[in-house]
Amino acid sequence: MNSVESNTISIVRLIDDVEKGNIALPEFQRNFVWEVGKTYDLFDSLVKNIFIGSIIYGVPSFEITIRELDKRPKKGEGSRRKLETKSYEEDEIKQKLNAGSSFRLLLDGQQRITSIYRALHNIDEVWFVARNVDENINELILEEILFEFSGQQSSENLSIKISDVFKMMQSNYREKDIREKFFDKLEHPQNVNGNAYETVFGNYLDIKNKLQDLFKSEKLLSYYLLDTTLEKFALFFERSNSKGVQLNFIDILAAKLYKGFNLRDNIAIFEDEYNTEYYKLNKEIIVRSIAFIVLKKDVSRSGILKSLVPEHFNEYWKPVCDWYKNVLDFLYANNMVLAQSWIPYENMLIPLMMFLKEIDGDFSQISESQNKFIKFWYWAAIFAQRYTAASNEVIIQDSLVLMRIAKNEKITDRNYFYKLRSQITSADELHSYTKRSSAVYKGVLNLINYHAKGLLDWKSTSKLSSKHSKLDDHHIFPRGYITTQHKYNKDNQDVLSLVDSVVNRTLIPKITNIKIGKKSPSKYLSELQKDNPKLKHSLESHLIPVELIEGLYDDEFQDFLKERADKIFALINDNVIGINDDIKKEFYQEPKVVKAEEKKKIFANYYNKKVYADFYPKTEEILYQGKKYSSPSSAAIAAKKNISGKNTTANGWVFWKFMDEQGQEKVIDVLRENNQQA
Repeated sequence: MNSVESNTISIVRLIDDVEKGNIALPEFQRNFVWEVGKTYDLFDSLVKNIFIGSIIYGVPSFEITIRELDKRPKKGEGSRRKLETKSYEEDEIKQKLNAGSSFRLLLDGQQRITSIYRALHNIDEVWFVARNVDENINELILEEILFEFSGQQSSENLSIKISDVFKMMQSNYREKDIREKFFDKLEHPQNVNGNAYETVFGNYLDIKNKLQDLFKSEKLLSYYLLDTTLEKFALFFERSNSKGVQLNFIDILAAKLYKGFNLRDNIAIFEDEYNTEYYKLNKEIIVRSIAFIVLKKDVSRSGILKSLVPEHFNEYWKPVCDWYKNVLDFLYANNMVLAQSWIPYENMLIPLMMFLKEIDGDFSQISESQNKFIKFWYWAAIFAQRYTAASNEVIIQDSLVLMRIAKNEKITDRNYFYKLRSQITSADELHSYTKRSSAVYKGVLNLINYHAKGLLDWKSTSKLSSKHSKLDDHHIFPRGYITTQHKYNKDNQDVLSLVDSVVNRTLIPKITNIKIGKKSPSKYLSELQKDNPKLKHSLESHLIPVELIEGLYDDEFQDFLKERADKIFALINDNVIGINDDIKKEFYQEPKVVKAEEKKKIFANYYNKKVYADFYPKTEEILYQGKKYSSPSSAAIAAKKNISGKNTTANGWVFWKFMDEQGQEKVIDVLRENNQQA
């Protein structure tokens, strides 16, 4: 093959190639590292026909060792299984190719292909959550139907699991089978009945068919097939791994605002004023915070680029930067984060900043009750992995909730506390978190610091601070030590896979970590104890058994891990799992039921236009543009005709919306349900 050819392929063909072994991953390629949130974004892009980049294959002409794509579960049995490898000699590859094989190496696109494979085979749960629409779904495209991709189904929205769609493609299920095996097991259909049930089932089938058509589309994924001699192969990786300069949306925004507000200069002013290690300015957090204040319901990149103007930045840049610094000060002072680089989700700063805005920018004004909720919310959001995906919606909801707490108002959304449930439900699950990019990994290390009221340095028992030294996530049992022990030889994959677990990690100054090297725990700790007689106090603050100094655990690595994992999980239970119900009792109240004789201000969005009306729950009438309609649906039909000029049907109970006490949009059907219950 002498030229580079561009081609397209369907997801179905791609998965078939993976399962037939036609696509091979070079052994030296990096591991699959995508958090599941990136998988949601990937499917969102596919539905919205957003270019996701080309996959690049190479036809090998040399000996190569390959390994399987990562099909392991993220936790539990098999999660730490060693990935299988296979070596091919040059002659073997030539024989495969001469026999007409489609064998090729995956040079670029591993994360995307693996994510798609894992979603379709239910290794990672990926749900298509539909918007609640009153139009005929059959006439809409997938992008118009999609509300979000999520890791769980919604009880409020029709949902369909990606792996179920793929399973239905592979078998000739009748509608009766689909209803029994898939649809009736969903949460949302259990909340509807009668004619609505059949309508929802019809919508489910329509979405299923549209997703199957998407997966079969031959033009969905683009790829290049390269002629890879060994020389070209090496050159490709050398050049593809070099870092280039890329524009992001903040750069584009800076260019847009330049005439009226110099974004780059203002960033430089902040960085000159403050210690950039201790207060590193996250430009996107500041911009999104301004967007929340100005736009209320939109912190998306498109909304920011479209709607924010220099006047907004001239008004809010300085106060928002002050709140940003004060929030970091609050987290540092309460030992909720040891260093800014170790914040699990930086987007969590935005709701805290909105809380601070409501109390005039001064955390010293908060009550004990407010302090209690904020700390619960902080840890619960981390261990619920709340900001892994759909972060814009989460930012808005959490900001509205914390603003209510700032005003001493109760939370009226019962489901909100469900969303704060920990996804870590056992000590054993902690072993699967091995990467510092993981929010849970960072959360565990920060929670230990919080429990200790500040981790102690191993050299002096003074409290650690990012102001004084760079922190490193140190292996308590060094990798070099474990790999040299006969008991933990290189063939014991179960043990070796645990070395990088967060349970075997703790935060200490980087220089101390370098000096520890490959020594046994008892050896390096004994050496440190000569300079610090109170070393045991330091170890206790890190939840490390002091017997480690005497060497009682040197040959009992797994016993050490079990003991420390149990202690860490106990902290998660004390600060999240075990107090969720008590927090709910204290901070939740039933939403106010609108009295039947009262009218309610309502609105609707249609064709990007917003219309307003009054709703009378007692008579179910709606006053729209001076005319009273006998039902929400008749008023909705009139509003849609007024906007579009077309006669269309409409379900007024979901067309019209109102703002609840918590500042969230709800369909007026909720008002009908509340009054019926009352």
